[in-house]
Amino acid sequence: MKQRAIDHMNRDHVEVLISVYKKFGNANADTTNIKMTDMNENGIEITCNDDVIFVPFITKVEDHDGYKDAIIELYASVKEDSSTSKVQKNMVEFMDSFKTLVISSIKDGQPVSSYSPFVKEDDAFYICISSVAKHYHAIKQNPNNISVFFIQDEKEAKSLFARVRVSLNVVAEFVDDAKRADIMDKFEKLNPNESALSFIKTMKDFYVVKLTPKTGRYVKGFGAAYDIEGLKIANEERVNNPHIKQH
Repeated sequence: MKQRAIDHMNRDHVEVLISVYKKFGNANADTTNIKMTDMNENGIEITCNDDVIFVPFITKVEDHDGYKDAIIELYASVKEDSSTSKVQKNMVEFMDSFKTLVISSIKDGQPVSSYSPFVKEDDAFYICISSVAKHYHAIKQNPNNISVFFIQDEKEAKSLFARVRVSLNVVAEFVDDAKRADIMDKFEKLNPNESALSFIKTMKDFYVVKLTPKTGRYVKGFGAAYDIEGLKIANEERVNNPHIKQH
């Protein structure tokens, strides 16, 4: 039965194999000699000339009747990712769904992991941090060596190995008092039930820091990684990083 399905794909749906290979393999390859060479509940193996890649299904197949739906789902994701404007929109909506971001910074040569609520304004993120916190001193010490991170909740991910995520290299700048007041007002509007804000805004040890994105990467899943400049998809090409099945 599996071989019949493979033969069917190679005979009647070569265009699907080409689209999938161009996403997960080499987008610029000559696909004249392309075929599906194997398949299991986890994904499909595609051979193009001398190149062999393994493409995981978005949803693991539970029985023989599920292969068709799994391939259709995989192909649909390829078609969706073909539009840069759609990818850009998805990325922005993904980041906008968060109220906090993860921060990676460096203090005295040692990594510091932390997080902060944020306000997004004019393609920059504004965070509010206390001088008591370790990340305050890390950001002060190395304002040009900071990364922020957004990652899909485990409960929402179809695969723990392919959670949607955005990683951005940012530059930090401590804002003046006028901008601090403006951003704190925005924090209150975005979080009307956050009682701590009325306390925080009166404290002298809390500072507002502007984080300006420079470069980064948006990962939608297996075979769907995009380089970012600022908060824009850098180009139409996905990062070419095929998954190769072990033999």
